[in-house]
Formats: sequence, C-alpha cells, structure tokens
Amino acid sequence: MAEFNDPSTTRSTLAQGRAPGSVGRSNQTGLGQRKPLGLAAPKQKSANCGAVDILSTLPVPQVWQWYKRLAEQISKRPVAGGGEPLASLFLRRYLNRKAAQSGGQEPLFIFTAPDYLKNNERVQDMLEQHRNVYLSQEKASIGGKSRWAGIRPRWQKPGDYGWNPKDPLPMHYQTLVELPLRWQITGNQEEKDLMYGLGLGFQLRTEVIAIVVQQSGKNHLEVTFKQFEAKVIDRYDFNFSEHITVPNPDFNSSKSGAVCPQNKSMTVYHRNARRLEQAGLAAPFNLETKVWKVGGSISAPGQAKLS
Repeated sequence: MAEFNDPSTTRSTLAQGRAPGSVGRSNQTGLGQRKPLGLAAPKQKSANCGAVDILSTLPVPQVWQWYKRLAEQISKRPVAGGGEPLASLFLRRYLNRKAAQSGGQEPLFIFTAPDYLKNNERVQDMLEQHRNVYLSQEKASIGGKSRWAGIRPRWQKPGDYGWNPKDPLPMHYQTLVELPLRWQITGNQEEKDLMYGLGLGFQLRTEVIAIVVQQSGKNHLEVTFKQFEAKVIDRYDFNFSEHITVPNPDFNSSKSGAVCPQNKSMTVYHRNARRLEQAGLAAPFNLETKVWKVGGSISAPGQAKLS
C-alpha cells in the first residue's frame, strides 16, 4: 500500500507543553525499576498542604489512591453521547497495577472514537487536508518537507509505485493534529476531555481506495473514493518535567486518607507519575481508535490535478 507520512507529533496526557517526539516513544527511557511497593500502608500519612508539590510529601501507595480517586471523579463528568470521558478511561488504564507489574506496557488499547472526537473541527480540517493531498490539490508534508503526493505522481509514473492505472489505487496518509492549550480555559466539556485525554497532539491516519479515470482531452483526473477511512493513534504517557492544575477529588471530603480536603484544586507534578511507574503501580500504553468511515464532502468524488 502506498504510504506518505508526516512523522512529527506531540504528546501531553493530562499535561501541558509536552515536547515533540514520535508515536510509540516513551518518556521513561532509562528509568530504573524497583520492586513494587504494593498498596498496603501501616497508616495514612498527612500531606503537607503548603508544599509546592503536595503529592511528593505522600508515600507512593497514597499517591496511587489519590490518582485513582481523580479518575473516578473525572468519569462522572458528562460528555456528549453519554459515554465515559476519555480522560478517565485512559487514566484508569494507566493505573492498572497488574499490567504494570507484569512487564511495563500493556498491549495496544483499541477503543471506539466518540462523535465529539471524529466530528471535532480540528479533525475535520485535517481530514479535508488529507483529501486535498490525495487529489494532489495540496502538497503533503513528509519528513519536514513539502512535496506533491497522492494521485498525480502515481499517475505520471505508475511503475514506480507498482500500480496499474486500470486498477483501484490504495493510499494512506498520517499527520499530526494539534490541540490548543487555551482549551483548558475556553474549551467546552468535550474539547477539554480531548485535551486531557489525548493531550496537545495526536496522529490522524487515513486510508483510501481511489478509482481514477482520465477523460479524453482533460488535464485532470476524475476520482471516486471507493473507501475513505480514518483512525486516531496516540500514546498515553507523561512528561515528568511538566505539571498541571486539576480539581482535587478530595475537596470537602471527611474520609480517612483524604488529601488536603480544604483545597478545591491541586497542582500535580508529573514526577509523581514517575514514582508510580518505578513502583510498578502504573504504566504508559499505546492506543488507537477503531477505524471509522469518513463521509460527506470529504469522501465525495473529486478531481486530481495533473499540473
């Protein structure tokens, strides 16, 4: 299958300002692994609520419990469609101790993309760009450089691509979709969920099968998309040098072990996630959505330019 990709990506799961890296690359390279600490503790230690990094003043098992309560609180927030928010779905999976203790990474996590992800304006704009690249109406970004891709070069030199122009033409393209940090303040509930679940960027991959016909005397090709499908690809991990402010799930709680119940929100430093991973209580994982069919104007018949 023909392939052309934009490999640049950025990840920021429940974080802000994650540095660029490749899909599938972990930010935990070189971390030493310690024997899992378990979750049983002789007694609950009180957090230093005046500390800059409150969670750092607690034993790792209590930190794990606090993250777990955070995931439960997020899961109760309503999102369009009534499903579980992605932010809690992914965080709960990250906190899977059994997977973490059995070798670090879980198998690929595949989930159904909610409509507010598939229909988000940023995703739809990128799908439109993919269509234009396939139709050679817009240059593709490949390896940091722009060049013509899609149907035009394949029609001009079909042998280079192992394609017979009388046959359907399969192609795929993968690019970065960036999400704005301002969504943390200005975004609606669904936009915030995308940012906290998928971070500041994720990969969008499309696969198409095109039927290509040239009419006599025309300087363009008539194109029909027999197939136009898409999926999102990402990695759930943390940049240990970053932090973020989140609602405190223990706010106003009188339960034993509640962390700083007088605090409505808390600044969470992701170096605490590293403590969880080193203790075998959490592990990053790769994820992707199930493939969905792209319809409407994006998959409608079009014309590919030849010059």
